Formats: sequence, C-alpha cells, structure tokens
Amino acid sequence: MKKPIHSLLDYLLLTILVSVAIILTLYFNGNKLFQQVIVIGLSILYIVWGILHHLKEKTLRVQIILEYVLFGLLGSLVVIGLLK
Repeated sequence: MKKPIHSLLDYLLLTILVSVAIILTLYFNGNKLFQQVIVIGLSILYIVWGILHHLKEKTLRVQIILEYVLFGLLGSLVVIGLLK
C-alpha cells in the first residue's frame, strides 16, 4: 500500500527534528544541562509529532498516546543516563 505524500512529509519532519537534536547535542558537548534540555525537548516534540500524525491519519487512540508518552520518557531517561 502506498503511503500518501503527507505521511512521507511527516516522517521527513521527524527525521529532521531528530537530526537537529543530535547535532545540537554534539555541539553542546560538555554542557550537560543544555544536552538534557535538548533531549527533553526532543522527547516532547516526538510525543506531539506522534499525536498530530495519528490525528491526521484518523487513527488516534488513548493507547497510541500512551505509547508515544512512554517511549518518549524511556528514550529521554536512557539518553540522559548515558550523558552523565
């Protein structure tokens, strides 16, 4: 099944957001506070992106929101733990 172009643009936006966050994290190497803010910001953007993506696809459910929140939280905790 072909994905509509707006879905591809959604994934392109997510890829750009993650790439910018990685570059900023590397740029602020040594400044743990900025790195943590970047990681938490990316996590929040990921959750918002997931909710908006599923709203557009008309597939949004409470379980999907919970999944994005939990994966965002888990990802943040893992990365922040590795930065220490």
